[in-house]
Amino acid sequence: MKAKSYPMKLVPRFLEKPWGGRRIGEIFGKALPEDVPVGESWELFDRPDGSSVIGNGPLTGKKLSELRGETPLPVMTKILDARETLSVQVHPDDAAAAELGGEAKTEAWYILESEPGALIYKGLEEGADPGDLVAAIAAGMVEDLLHSFHPKAGDVVFLPAGTIHAIGGGIVLFEVQENSDTTYRLYDWGRAGLDGEPRELHIEPAIRSADFAGPGIDRVEPRIIEDDGRYRRIERVSCPQFTMEEQEILGLVTFETERDDLEHWHTVLILDGEGTVRTFGRGAEETFFSPGDTLLLPAEHEFYEVEPRPGMSVRLLSVYGG
Repeated sequence: MKAKSYPMKLVPRFLEKPWGGRRIGEIFGKALPEDVPVGESWELFDRPDGSSVIGNGPLTGKKLSELRGETPLPVMTKILDARETLSVQVHPDDAAAAELGGEAKTEAWYILESEPGALIYKGLEEGADPGDLVAAIAAGMVEDLLHSFHPKAGDVVFLPAGTIHAIGGGIVLFEVQENSDTTYRLYDWGRAGLDGEPRELHIEPAIRSADFAGPGIDRVEPRIIEDDGRYRRIERVSCPQFTMEEQEILGLVTFETERDDLEHWHTVLILDGEGTVRTFGRGAEETFFSPGDTLLLPAEHEFYEVEPRPGMSVRLLSVYGG
């Protein structure tokens, strides 16, 4: 960050989707646009067509793109509400993206809610090859090839670039992904888009991007990093593109960012609890937070203090990297 920085509360961008609902507002108290199905809340984003807006402090109204250096932030974070099953899709890795003119995208999901019977589709069943997939698409029987499982709240699903996947209806999740908008759609369950027309499929680039090695693991096993009875850190996923931790805070703690230069960052989504965060040091201005808030903690400051409101605990997801 080039400008003088502090704990920045980010303004979400809500996206209308035919498969969306209203749960993002109901879970986190976010003021959604009225009478439309909201499928996505973009929490942290820095794209050519738009960038997160600061919602507090002296930089209120400024965009991240105005404050950072020349390099966009390397990840995006979102909350998704899938009332209906999303399309079956795949994102390219670095090699496929270079070949196809897209952007690589590895992502991970933290399941916030999962209704009984809801499914995550992740990868193809063992032994399925490109020919099998092309034939299944033509026959409208892609579901028969997809590996699926029933997730529960708190599960983390890791999707390396190249993983064929879909989110089943009845799931709300937090997503962290590479800063990419490249999606190749293989199958859309015969559904029409908002304009009433079938959405475009991208079968050839999807096949060229897909990994046919099998589904891999369903859920990432959590790993406790630190637990002193007051501050608990659990690594939920770690890859070259990003790391996500789940943290539980029972009292005043010192929160350390992973880098200490102007170009790096640390972002959190508040899941439960209320409190304040401030840069470490006497007299620093506090930023109040509550469930559903996304904060950007620039790593210009190595340490922040997080303090729950009296009698409360705080649970958050922390994402860093880059």
